[in-house]
Amino acid sequence: MAESQVEKKQGTNSLALTLMIMITVAAVSSAILSLVYPSFISVLSGGSYVSGGAVYDAIYVMLTIAADILYLFGGGVITFGSLLVTVRFIQFKLKDPYQPSFSTRYLSGYLTLSLNFFIGAEIIRTVATRTIPEFELLILVIFSRGLFSLILYLERRWHGTAESE
Repeated sequence: MAESQVEKKQGTNSLALTLMIMITVAAVSSAILSLVYPSFISVLSGGSYVSGGAVYDAIYVMLTIAADILYLFGGGVITFGSLLVTVRFIQFKLKDPYQPSFSTRYLSGYLTLSLNFFIGAEIIRTVATRTIPEFELLILVIFSRGLFSLILYLERRWHGTAESE
């Protein structure tokens, strides 16, 4: 039985593959759009972008679109997880109001996953803009993500894991 679990883990996750394909298609199509319509870059950057040539502009657009998609996906994970945990909480409380629902444990997993997407988007955005305030924001996000992960880890350790329920 342990061998079949190992074999399953070696396969490609369809959700991760779908996300990578979406990001790649959106980034490449927006890069082509930026080459065809150079004014697209000023719309994307809010007018503060200084052109560095066609290739540099295309790379900037690809990185910006990829970061925006990761931000949206991270926000979607938080929204989806919050809705699921809320429904689970209501179901548990309707069955037995005194039974613990363990909703914080499940929500912490969704928050951790979304923080991973946010930190990936911040890294990509920092590569695209390369300014000191963006770098400081990246350091703050990495620090806060590490702090949140530590808090969530300690909460699971102190109160037991979700798998043991």
